[in-house]
Amino acid sequence: MSKSSVIILIIAAVVFTGLGFVVGQVMAEGSNPGSADDPVVSESYVDKLVGDRASALQTQIDEIMAVLDSNGSTTSNNDNNTDNNTDDNNSSSTQTVSVTADSVNIRASASTSAEIVTTVSSGTVLTYLSQSSQSDGVWYNVRTSGGSTGWIRSDLCSSPQ
Repeated sequence: MSKSSVIILIIAAVVFTGLGFVVGQVMAEGSNPGSADDPVVSESYVDKLVGDRASALQTQIDEIMAVLDSNGSTTSNNDNNTDNNTDDNNSSSTQTVSVTADSVNIRASASTSAEIVTTVSSGTVLTYLSQSSQSDGVWYNVRTSGGSTGWIRSDLCSSPQ
């Protein structure tokens, strides 16, 4: 191989290496691992994103259901609680409570050790059914817009309105 061919090969190798470096930098500049722009993301990122969006949608549904309930839609009280400390609200208008804590568990009975029925986020509007005084405080029996019923501690939401 002649001396000029070797020089041309070396120059070509340097040019292609430099070009590859520049193209790589330009392409890598557009996305950061774990960001919304990165097509390869972690499971925790996806779980958080889906959870946030589902929570926002549930809040919107709850608000719409509360508006529908307050516009004359009738709801039945399916409270099967046999607790003697329960104060039933028999008013003709539907009352609601709004969740004030970030993330709140709705439980199957008025106890922090009871099974979790569902979890709601701050701002979620729930239909108030009744309340119960327990050793750890007052609990509200509520219904979600999806029809699930359960118990929420009164210090985690607004007073019934």
